[in-house]
Amino acid sequence: MDRRDFLLSSSLAAAAAATVTATSNGPVLAQATPPSEVGVNPDRPNTPYEGSKANRKLQIVNLLDLEPEAKKILPVGGYDYIFGGSGANWTRRENVEAFSRVNIEPQALSGTSQVDLSTEILGSKLSIPIFVPPMGSHGLAHVDKEAATARGAAAVGTLMATSTVSNMSMEEIASHNPGPKWFQLYVPTDRGYTRELVQRAKAAGYTAIAPTVDNLWSYPREENIRNEFRPPSTLGRGNLPRGMDPAAGSKMLSARKRDLNLDDLEWIKKEAGLPVIIKGVMSARVATAAIKAGMDGIWVSNHGGRAFDGVQATITMLPRIAQAVDGRVPIVLDSGVRRADHVFKALALGATVVGCGRPIMYGLALGGALGVQSVLEHLRDNLTIIMRLAGTKNVKAITRDYLAPPAIA
Repeated sequence: MDRRDFLLSSSLAAAAAATVTATSNGPVLAQATPPSEVGVNPDRPNTPYEGSKANRKLQIVNLLDLEPEAKKILPVGGYDYIFGGSGANWTRRENVEAFSRVNIEPQALSGTSQVDLSTEILGSKLSIPIFVPPMGSHGLAHVDKEAATARGAAAVGTLMATSTVSNMSMEEIASHNPGPKWFQLYVPTDRGYTRELVQRAKAAGYTAIAPTVDNLWSYPREENIRNEFRPPSTLGRGNLPRGMDPAAGSKMLSARKRDLNLDDLEWIKKEAGLPVIIKGVMSARVATAAIKAGMDGIWVSNHGGRAFDGVQATITMLPRIAQAVDGRVPIVLDSGVRRADHVFKALALGATVVGCGRPIMYGLALGGALGVQSVLEHLRDNLTIIMRLAGTKNVKAITRDYLAPPAIA
């Protein structure tokens, strides 16, 4: 999630002018006004944006139920920012639906009763193979912002990845999470600023850098154009350049390197002195090239359907990428994960760990840190049951042998 995507260019403003919306008098054309931080709540004009203040454990039947509940309590603009994908939202929907085309083949009589969900990736030990992926502007969901998300992840003992466009600074977020943490990097055009970000991350205890490579250009997000919404600066922009005027710093934060290439990633690894995981890989060829260039991990992601509508679901691409990687580096997967069986299927197809995004944000809105904890515990408890039923004693035992043949043909 990225506030830059809402600094719409003139071409997107023109596209907004052609957007059809419904009124009591019938369809009319939406006005081509740029997003404004005045009246950032379409349902409550001229009032400052404020997320939820809830702080409670959640009784969860399934994670899909959280979406309509969060919609009831969040301002329209903030909810649609979290919920929406790009274009027609086809990839956002396909990310979820594609999991239903992968089927588990349980192995009965395995004698499995106790299962071990712990795992390790790039030296970090996790209690579960499920983590919090990077998402911007947690303040849209809750007044405690990323601090609450960090506390929720720490309570379960799993990894949290912090976004470059977080409302709080990476240092503040790290102070709430003594556990494993990575820093997701939108690579700025200014190399000095890039160096500052990765060195700050290392100093704050982040153990890996994850440059995003799939969201270099803004694909129209229609919900936000209709709402004339962008995350307001009043929520905070925690990772602006140090010692710089906020307005100038915001411009530098938004000035993303569009012609990113492997040379840039090699330079980032050298400057960071940390493992580098390439986030946004949807091609076996790109995965192979990244490993050849010395990258330490491949992150299969399409930005939750927010970067480029029309691309395949991540679970659909995972087998081809896993085959190309051939166990040389860990594989991370996110996008569309809504149930524990989704996690199992991703692990069976080659993922090392699996990220769950929007449900975390909905849990944050509905319960703060305890809500985030509830979402992760729900996935943990259900994955435990699935592993027992499938006959897998630990995470490493979850392989393609536990999937029905059509899923791996």
